[in-house]
Amino acid sequence: MTSVFDSLAQGFPLLVFYLLAVAAIFVIALYIYIKLTPHNEFALVSEGNMAAAIHLSSLIIALSLPLAACLIYKVSILDVAMWGTLSVALQLFLFRMTDMIFRGIPDLIERDIAAPALVLAAFKLAGSIVLAFAIAG
Repeated sequence: MTSVFDSLAQGFPLLVFYLLAVAAIFVIALYIYIKLTPHNEFALVSEGNMAAAIHLSSLIIALSLPLAACLIYKVSILDVAMWGTLSVALQLFLFRMTDMIFRGIPDLIERDIAAPALVLAAFKLAGSIVLAFAIAG
Protein backbone atom coordinates (compact mmCIF):
# COMPACT_ATOMS: atom_id res chain seq x y z
CA MET A 1 0.00 0.00 0.00
CA THR A 2 2.89 2.34 0.70
CA SER A 3 4.17 1.96 -2.85
CA VAL A 4 0.80 3.14 -4.19
CA PHE A 5 1.00 6.32 -2.12
CA ASP A 6 4.65 6.81 -3.08
CA SER A 7 3.72 6.48 -6.74
CA LEU A 8 0.91 9.00 -6.30
CA ALA A 9 3.14 11.42 -4.41
CA GLN A 10 5.79 11.18 -7.11
CA GLY A 11 3.49 11.26 -10.14
CA PHE A 12 0.84 13.79 -9.11
CA PRO A 13 3.06 16.89 -9.35
CA LEU A 14 4.14 15.81 -12.84
CA LEU A 15 0.51 15.32 -13.83
CA VAL A 16 -0.27 18.86 -12.69
CA PHE A 17 2.69 20.29 -14.65
CA TYR A 18 1.71 18.42 -17.82
CA LEU A 19 -1.91 19.55 -17.52
CA LEU A 20 -0.89 23.16 -16.90
CA ALA A 21 1.45 23.13 -19.91
CA VAL A 22 -1.20 21.68 -22.21
CA ALA A 23 -3.89 24.00 -20.82
CA ALA A 24 -1.70 27.05 -21.44
CA ILE A 25 -1.01 25.97 -25.03
CA PHE A 26 -4.73 25.28 -25.53
CA VAL A 27 -5.82 28.69 -24.23
CA ILE A 28 -3.22 30.52 -26.34
CA ALA A 29 -4.24 28.57 -29.47
CA LEU A 30 -7.93 29.25 -28.81
CA TYR A 31 -7.19 32.96 -28.35
CA ILE A 32 -5.18 33.10 -31.60
CA TYR A 33 -7.90 31.33 -33.55
CA ILE A 34 -10.63 33.57 -32.17
CA LYS A 35 -8.57 36.61 -33.18
CA LEU A 36 -8.17 35.19 -36.71
CA THR A 37 -11.91 34.75 -37.26
CA PRO A 38 -13.88 37.62 -38.75
CA HIS A 39 -16.52 37.45 -36.01
CA ASN A 40 -16.57 37.02 -32.24
CA GLU A 41 -17.90 33.50 -31.75
CA PHE A 42 -18.24 33.86 -27.98
CA ALA A 43 -20.49 36.88 -28.48
CA LEU A 44 -22.52 35.05 -31.13
CA VAL A 45 -22.93 32.05 -28.85
CA SER A 46 -24.04 34.26 -25.96
CA GLU A 47 -26.69 35.69 -28.31
CA GLY A 48 -27.99 32.15 -28.96
CA ASN A 49 -26.42 31.61 -32.39
CA MET A 50 -26.53 27.82 -32.85
CA ALA A 51 -24.21 27.83 -35.88
CA ALA A 52 -21.53 29.64 -33.88
CA ALA A 53 -22.05 27.22 -30.99
CA ILE A 54 -21.53 24.25 -33.30
CA HIS A 55 -18.39 25.74 -34.77
CA LEU A 56 -16.92 26.88 -31.45
CA SER A 57 -17.68 23.53 -29.81
CA SER A 58 -15.95 21.65 -32.60
CA LEU A 59 -12.99 24.00 -32.37
CA ILE A 60 -12.61 23.32 -28.64
CA ILE A 61 -12.69 19.56 -29.19
CA ALA A 62 -10.45 19.77 -32.26
CA LEU A 63 -7.78 21.77 -30.42
CA SER A 64 -7.72 19.28 -27.57
CA LEU A 65 -7.20 16.14 -29.68
CA PRO A 66 -3.61 16.73 -30.88
CA LEU A 67 -2.67 18.10 -27.46
CA ALA A 68 -3.97 14.93 -25.84
CA ALA A 69 -1.93 12.92 -28.35
CA CYS A 70 1.18 14.81 -27.22
CA LEU A 71 0.66 13.38 -23.74
CA ILE A 72 0.62 9.75 -24.88
CA TYR A 73 4.37 9.30 -25.30
CA LYS A 74 5.54 12.22 -23.20
CA VAL A 75 9.18 12.27 -22.19
CA SER A 76 9.36 15.57 -20.33
CA ILE A 77 7.56 18.87 -19.86
CA LEU A 78 9.79 20.40 -22.55
CA ASP A 79 8.86 17.57 -24.92
CA VAL A 80 5.14 18.16 -24.34
CA ALA A 81 5.55 21.93 -24.70
CA MET A 82 7.46 21.59 -27.98
CA TRP A 83 5.15 18.99 -29.54
CA GLY A 84 2.06 20.74 -28.18
CA THR A 85 3.13 24.07 -29.65
CA LEU A 86 4.00 22.45 -32.98
CA SER A 87 0.68 20.58 -33.05
CA VAL A 88 -1.41 23.71 -32.49
CA ALA A 89 0.65 25.64 -35.05
CA LEU A 90 -0.05 22.90 -37.61
CA GLN A 91 -3.66 22.81 -36.55
CA LEU A 92 -4.13 26.58 -36.82
CA PHE A 93 -2.64 26.35 -40.31
CA LEU A 94 -5.05 23.51 -41.13
CA PHE A 95 -7.97 25.54 -39.77
CA ARG A 96 -7.02 28.59 -41.85
CA MET A 97 -6.75 26.45 -44.98
CA THR A 98 -10.18 24.98 -44.25
CA ASP A 99 -11.59 28.46 -43.69
CA MET A 100 -10.09 29.62 -46.99
CA ILE A 101 -11.60 26.69 -48.88
CA PHE A 102 -15.01 27.31 -47.33
CA ARG A 103 -14.83 31.12 -47.67
CA GLY A 104 -18.50 31.99 -47.32
CA ILE A 105 -19.16 30.02 -44.16
CA PRO A 106 -18.23 32.75 -41.63
CA ASP A 107 -21.04 34.91 -43.04
CA LEU A 108 -23.43 31.98 -42.79
CA ILE A 109 -22.35 31.35 -39.19
CA GLU A 110 -23.07 34.98 -38.34
CA ARG A 111 -26.53 34.57 -39.90
CA ASP A 112 -27.05 31.46 -37.70
CA ILE A 113 -27.27 28.92 -40.53
CA ALA A 114 -26.23 25.69 -38.85
CA ALA A 115 -25.78 23.25 -41.76
CA PRO A 116 -22.60 24.83 -43.21
CA ALA A 117 -21.20 25.30 -39.70
CA LEU A 118 -21.71 21.61 -39.04
CA VAL A 119 -19.86 20.64 -42.23
CA LEU A 120 -17.01 23.02 -41.39
CA ALA A 121 -16.90 21.55 -37.88
CA ALA A 122 -16.67 18.02 -39.31
CA PHE A 123 -13.74 18.96 -41.55
CA LYS A 124 -11.88 20.58 -38.66
CA LEU A 125 -12.51 17.62 -36.37
CA ALA A 126 -11.43 15.16 -39.08
CA GLY A 127 -8.19 17.06 -39.64
CA SER A 128 -7.55 17.16 -35.91
CA ILE A 129 -8.11 13.44 -35.54
CA VAL A 130 -5.65 12.70 -38.34
CA LEU A 131 -3.11 15.11 -36.79
CA ALA A 132 -3.57 13.51 -33.35
CA PHE A 133 -2.92 10.04 -34.76
CA ALA A 134 0.10 11.30 -36.68
CA ILE A 135 1.53 12.75 -33.47
CA ALA A 136 0.79 9.61 -31.48
CA GLY A 137 2.58 7.65 -34.20
